Amino acid sequence: MVVATGGLSVPNTGSDGRGLGILADLGHTPHPTYPALTPLTADPAPYGRLAGISLPVTITARAGARGATSTGGFLFTHRGYSGPAVLDVAHVAVRSAAGDGPPARLAVRWTPKGDDDWLAALRPTGGRTVASALRAEIPDRLAVALLEAARVDPARALADLRRDERRRLSDTLVRATLPWTGHEGYRKAEVTGGGVSLAEIDPLTMESRRHRGLHLCGEVHDAFGPIGGYNFLWAWATGCAAGRGAAAAAE
Repeated sequence: MVVATGGLSVPNTGSDGRGLGILADLGHTPHPTYPALTPLTADPAPYGRLAGISLPVTITARAGARGATSTGGFLFTHRGYSGPAVLDVAHVAVRSAAGDGPPARLAVRWTPKGDDDWLAALRPTGGRTVASALRAEIPDRLAVALLEAARVDPARALADLRRDERRRLSDTLVRATLPWTGHEGYRKAEVTGGGVSLAEIDPLTMESRRHRGLHLCGEVHDAFGPIGGYNFLWAWATGCAAGRGAAAAAE
């Protein structure tokens, strides 16, 4: 027997967790499940007016000892944030929301520039304004929003910026805190986190270590990877191993 389904992500496709229930009835103890690779939300949404803006960023999620960092596409939505970089770190935020500790902190570096790079870019250059310096690197509306967050007037000339204002703006550009309050759940999750521990499965044949002749593959495993086809690869590779293992056992 091969159990090849059981995740909870994208329930409109019929995913209902039944496979995990079957395996629990058969003596496995699945780890708690949660939506992984899912968009994050903020209520109220401080950047809702930026919906539709996308750019490459580096984002880090940290909750206690658990953390993740991803560099890639970022998208502002009406409800919060999406894009590969957000989805790849969302599991840290989701698990923190389900726990007893404080919510995960999200920090964003909006461009590849670090502190020294930005401090150099914000040095006085003729009559250039702060807004023009930012617009050279990030979308216009985002530049204005970040200047508001840093409490710096977009029309200020670079020559008029005080040192503390440059430092404050650099902090906002390099390690901005991204407010969030929730997530889109399984409805938009690319994959389900949690499931049967890999320690309970033979890695060569995907056979259960608890029941001979029972093979597990795909989303019932407690395993997932970043966005970009890795979870499809996991499903295909473990499915192939489970099928071959089951066929060999039946000979």
